[in-house]
Amino acid sequence: MVQILENPTAKQPSISTRIEKILLDMFENVCQTVEEIDGNKLHEKRWTRDEKGQWIEGEDNNGILYFDRALRNGNVFEKVGINYISMRGELPPGLTFQGGDVVMTDPKNGAASEKGTPFFSTSTSVIINALNPMVPTAHVNYRYFQIGDGTQPGSWWFGGGGDLTPIYLFEEDAVHFHQVHKEACDKHNPEFYPRFKKSCDEYFYLPHRGECRGVGGLFFDNLQSDNIETLFSFVKTCSEAFIPAYIPIVKKRKDMEFTEQNKYWQHLRRGRYAEFILLNDRGVRFGLTTGIVSAQSVLNCMPGEAFWNYNDQPTSDSPEAMLLDVLKNPREWV
Repeated sequence: MVQILENPTAKQPSISTRIEKILLDMFENVCQTVEEIDGNKLHEKRWTRDEKGQWIEGEDNNGILYFDRALRNGNVFEKVGINYISMRGELPPGLTFQGGDVVMTDPKNGAASEKGTPFFSTSTSVIINALNPMVPTAHVNYRYFQIGDGTQPGSWWFGGGGDLTPIYLFEEDAVHFHQVHKEACDKHNPEFYPRFKKSCDEYFYLPHRGECRGVGGLFFDNLQSDNIETLFSFVKTCSEAFIPAYIPIVKKRKDMEFTEQNKYWQHLRRGRYAEFILLNDRGVRFGLTTGIVSAQSVLNCMPGEAFWNYNDQPTSDSPEAMLLDVLKNPREWV
């Protein structure tokens, strides 16, 4: 287990120090839980940069703590990708961040074009795909980004959330997942859950299919609308909600019987998951555009196996059709 050591004489660690510890704790807790359920160890890979700035495997002693853990074809989980990164550096020259998006700096500003923008970034991201089609896929990610020292208005923000993508719909699972996240939100602001639930339904949406990726959860980005300490506390609570929201569902469904037809539908639905990642996911676009994370980490969120078949509509009144109806018409679960 990796530990971030704090100075015991310091009066109050910085936000950046505290958030990287919170997200590292989340990373370790999820990894431990996955290993306990599956009975297999996650494989770890650490990353550093070479002299050309390219990501290579290895330890880093230059302000970067970055590693992935992965599992493929386990006893319970088909593919798991979990990563953690904390780094201080510079965005590539000509790129900066505004409102949560990567933008080009003004080419008329010579200093901006010659020198990259200093930043601090930390995040934990989790994608879990189970073997059993009755177990839903889960995704959770929390992150903090800071430009410069974070003292200027708009120079820092939080992002993240967690969402559930069932292959077969068990309504009580969706209710449970949402209820746990609603309780986490309500500890801080009763307006958070309906606001971020709506954002989740809108973000995890495939416009070319006219359907949501799953049954939602929470999603927020560029969150800086409140005091930084208030939002830090909120993100901490949310990061601790994922395990109680998702793991009881895994334990309930992992040993259910399933057929080859169920697996076929699972692979079709994972095709939709891959479509969203490649076509619509801003986080993937950011990671690949800026190069501040390894492409291996970015694309580790892809499902292990996926199918695409022409006109793959399910039979009416089938369990598959029931799921598709919910994905086209998002519900209020709590």
